[in-house]
Amino acid sequence: MNSRVLRYFLWMTFRFTLAAAVLITIVGSIFWGIGSTYSLEWDKALKFLSWYNKGILVTIELFIFSAIIALSLGLIVALLRLVPFAPVRDLAGLYIHIFRNLPALVVLLLFFFGLGQVIDIQSFSIFGRNYGRIFIWSVIAFGVYESSYLAEIFRAGIQSVHKTQIEAAQSLGMGYFQTMGYVILPQAFRVILPPMTGIMVALVKETALVYLVGGVGDLTYQVRQLAIPSRPYVFEFYTILAAYYLSIVIPMSLLSQWLESRLGISKARRQVVD
Repeated sequence: MNSRVLRYFLWMTFRFTLAAAVLITIVGSIFWGIGSTYSLEWDKALKFLSWYNKGILVTIELFIFSAIIALSLGLIVALLRLVPFAPVRDLAGLYIHIFRNLPALVVLLLFFFGLGQVIDIQSFSIFGRNYGRIFIWSVIAFGVYESSYLAEIFRAGIQSVHKTQIEAAQSLGMGYFQTMGYVILPQAFRVILPPMTGIMVALVKETALVYLVGGVGDLTYQVRQLAIPSRPYVFEFYTILAAYYLSIVIPMSLLSQWLESRLGISKARRQVVD
């Protein structure tokens, strides 16, 4: 590990530790204030951690499958936005504008209660695990929704590569796909990666919406099952839920910030359309 990386790591560790100390102080003060009027029962709530552990595995599965669809579809749509044939470009642009301007929840409801009633998908199995229709339609909905954002990120990254690089590849006899695979995408990757990580963070948080269309056993659904009148420590349940989501999202956010700093793409990132 060179001195520059070590200094950056130590500086980020100090900043994170300081921020965590301030946050813990604030949260502790809130808990202390709540405790004066509300009997906190952490010992009872923590007995249900096995429910959270099961839920976080399903949440990660939702994220992984959705991310695969979003990345694949986003790249395809981005490439369609760059073809010389105008009707294809317009169609890809319409796809992006429609889904980027809809709330994630609306897209989920449209896919599950709309397409889900027309197309009969029951379940599928992979790696010995069986996934039902709620899981499948949720994955498709989130994948399609986030692909509209990733498509613009990919397009901006591809267009950030100078045209002389393309001309040089063509002069060497490379075809379109060879140029894209060996010349453009490797250079565009440094521009694409940090904002793409941000989209992945958003995708993790959006998986919490799945419980609204039914249960797949994800984190939020598990807590909704725990929070019943016979177990009145709801505040504790939802605080633990927040901690579980933070355990996924904070490392991803820090990774995004580190990549942006490490790759030095502050100027290039301005080209990416929000």
